[in-house]
Amino acid sequence: MESRTVINLATGIVMGQNRCSQTTAMNILIAASNSRNMKLRDIAAHVVSTASDEPPTTHFD
Repeated sequence: MESRTVINLATGIVMGQNRCSQTTAMNILIAASNSRNMKLRDIAAHVVSTASDEPPTTHFD
């Protein structure tokens, strides 16, 4: 669940920066993950860390 939260936050950030749809934003993240040979959650964590000083948190019990 925690990695999914980071991925969703990163998707929203990419959507806001590029004014694109959720599908396009996910494709951008996936392409970055594949071209850098990194896991999607790591790419997403980097995107989120550049947008905020606070670490992402999951609000589920």
